[in-house]
Amino acid sequence: MTDQPPDLKAFVKDGNETTIVCPNCSSAKNISVRQFRHRLHKLQVKCKSCGYFFRVFLEFRRHYRKPTDLRGTYDLIQPAFGGGAAKIINLSLSGACFEVRGTHDLKIGQQGMLVFKLDNRKETVLSKTVFIRSVNGNRIGSEFIEDRAFDKDLGFYLRM
Repeated sequence: MTDQPPDLKAFVKDGNETTIVCPNCSSAKNISVRQFRHRLHKLQVKCKSCGYFFRVFLEFRRHYRKPTDLRGTYDLIQPAFGGGAAKIINLSLSGACFEVRGTHDLKIGQQGMLVFKLDNRKETVLSKTVFIRSVNGNRIGSEFIEDRAFDKDLGFYLRM
């Protein structure tokens, strides 16, 4: 049995380009990945310099997502009302993924408020207006929709 190297991650820049670096010989190549944006995100690659095969996962996100274990609450604003406890499982400058308990009626396209406390020294409480982008069981993907002004506390927290 041969050891398969772990998947590498390549971040896609504006313009749909990324740099892929061979883990065997460190040869680098810039490539366009526009054709993969809305479908395939894991590629099998063969290095042109040394012939080594490896897998690359294309990361199209605009911002780094930090894994978290934060407690909070959510409240729906539109088109229905409701809410409950939330566990924020990852966070970025532009959104959050959270889990809810029990049955819920959250749907893509709804708006709400997500309130949570950072586990930093100041225990900063953040209140974010969100747009529900994905619902996968009890896991909810959301995008922050307030003005795109930089949130200093959140930005500093994500760098820790």
